[in-house]
Amino acid sequence: MIQGGILDLQLLREKTLALLKHEQQRKAEDQSVQHLRRVVERLRHQIATNEPLATDEPSNLQVATLWGAKGVTAEHVYILGVCQEALPGQRRDEYPGTDADYRDEQRRLFYVSITRAKRTLVISRALRVGRGPAKQIGLTVTTGGKFWADLKMSPFLHDVMGLLPTAVPGDSWGGCVPE
Repeated sequence: MIQGGILDLQLLREKTLALLKHEQQRKAEDQSVQHLRRVVERLRHQIATNEPLATDEPSNLQVATLWGAKGVTAEHVYILGVCQEALPGQRRDEYPGTDADYRDEQRRLFYVSITRAKRTLVISRALRVGRGPAKQIGLTVTTGGKFWADLKMSPFLHDVMGLLPTAVPGDSWGGCVPE
């Protein structure tokens, strides 16, 4: 009986250790997800409010608006948020030109931006956004449901679709491959 009891205790010990290890890994993953969410929220806020993105740590990462990317090239360029509600978006009253001038300027900025990549160009757009976050970043949205707003493809992206390489869906894209 003691022999069987020792084996039972050994099995119980192994299962308990495995369970604890699993929970420890899950907690670490949860903390990573929470950390990533905090970073994304901080970046959203900084971009929406034009706060500097610089930190004390040196980095090869450069974040710029379409306007700030003029004259800059990079190995890998990511153009995010390419939806009609953001690009061209709504002309602000303080813009000195006409609606047509504004739209032409936005188109030129987008076209210049897609020529900034030396090796990899990633163009991304969301299909929908929460109504609260849309308002926070200044998007004017008119379609969708109570909590989510549908976003339309930017007409500028639509205009160049036939000239770009075949798109790879986000869930199957492997990222930039180092040389």
